[in-house]
Amino acid sequence: MSIMKKYKKKFHIFKDLLAKENPVIVEIGAHFGEDSMRFCEVFKDPTIYCIEPDPRCIKIFKKHVKNKNIKLYEVAFSDKNGEMNFYQSYKPNEIKTPEKYNWISDDDYKKYKLGNSGSSSLKKGYKHILDETIKVQVVRFDDWAEQNNIEKLDLAWIDVQGSEKNVLTGMGDSIHKIKYIWIEYGEKEYEGAMSRQETISYMTDKGYQVINFMSSFSDSGDLMFESVK
Repeated sequence: MSIMKKYKKKFHIFKDLLAKENPVIVEIGAHFGEDSMRFCEVFKDPTIYCIEPDPRCIKIFKKHVKNKNIKLYEVAFSDKNGEMNFYQSYKPNEIKTPEKYNWISDDDYKKYKLGNSGSSSLKKGYKHILDETIKVQVVRFDDWAEQNNIEKLDLAWIDVQGSEKNVLTGMGDSIHKIKYIWIEYGEKEYEGAMSRQETISYMTDKGYQVINFMSSFSDSGDLMFESVK
């Protein structure tokens, strides 16, 4: 499994930033667990909580992620507790496993309809989705953190395709448990997605500042924030 191919530099930047061998990380929108496995490559003894609601991705996650440092929660984070519609993305012409997921067999990639699965969301808007909408369990981050005795987090990695504001709202005051937050912005295809400036304004109000050298400056991309409280 060439899990670190093309990603080594990026994840070593995270290692230098967190500056410890045993960070506590929550990956919100964990997909197949690929980024969590990469964190396990660069850190000696991390604790990684993975949040993923898509049953297709969960099947692959459970098949391939065999690491005691990684714990999977089969839910989505939002601004309420209960059930919500989940829109599973899929491109039927993508039937062979892309190189970046080359530990997944072509048979599984086709069988579980994984083509473009990373664009799935709680939000409407993306046009390449399966015909049938499913229901998934959703929880607020603050309730999840309390239930699981999460006192401090070094990093929250948020990849939720337009649901970013809902996730942040669901953090409530528990957002102050988190030192660094890495988050997507500008997912315009999805209803309610925040722009770059909207994301920065929201996070500034919560006591965070942008780390420019780890952030994008285009209309869509990723922003890295550090708590200054």
